[in-house]
Amino acid sequence: MSKYHNLSIATILVSAISISATAGFLGLLQAQEAETFSAILSGNEEIPPTQSGATGWAKFQTDDNGTQVLYSVNLTGLNEITGAHIHNGSAGQNGDIVVSLSGQQVAENGNNTTISLKGNITQDDMQGPLEGKELSELVSLMSDGIVYVNVHTGEYQNGEIRGQIVSGLPESEINVTSTTSNNTIPN
Repeated sequence: MSKYHNLSIATILVSAISISATAGFLGLLQAQEAETFSAILSGNEEIPPTQSGATGWAKFQTDDNGTQVLYSVNLTGLNEITGAHIHNGSAGQNGDIVVSLSGQQVAENGNNTTISLKGNITQDDMQGPLEGKELSELVSLMSDGIVYVNVHTGEYQNGEIRGQIVSGLPESEINVTSTTSNNTIPN
């Protein structure tokens, strides 16, 4: 074999290895890309609907390595809540709690002001049918629109306002920052 032939084979092998490594790296980047989800909450979404005038929104974002989901929930028109959760269930269905977002909270200024909840969901936070499962299972349910945020109050113990979690952001942009970590949930 000539030295040019060996050089050509070596060049082809190096190119093939580079292409393979680049494809693997790009696949790794895609697998770790953050996903964003949101929900708009109202009494009309409860099953059965409530007469509540309260509203809210929630934003969720996976971190780059898939070990946590950052969340922020803003509630308006409530003096206090007894809890906020993610439940499994499609629109029009009630389901089990799979993640607790908050226990009892009181509005800072007392009369129908905003209650804000922020935090991180990890695999250890999952309960009910998701207890002991991977966080990716919750993210998959969010992607499929099979989970919802439910906010409970003393008056509406089964839920006062609710919103189905969907991929992406609602029409109005939401900008929130997690207070329990240094991670920011970008727009």
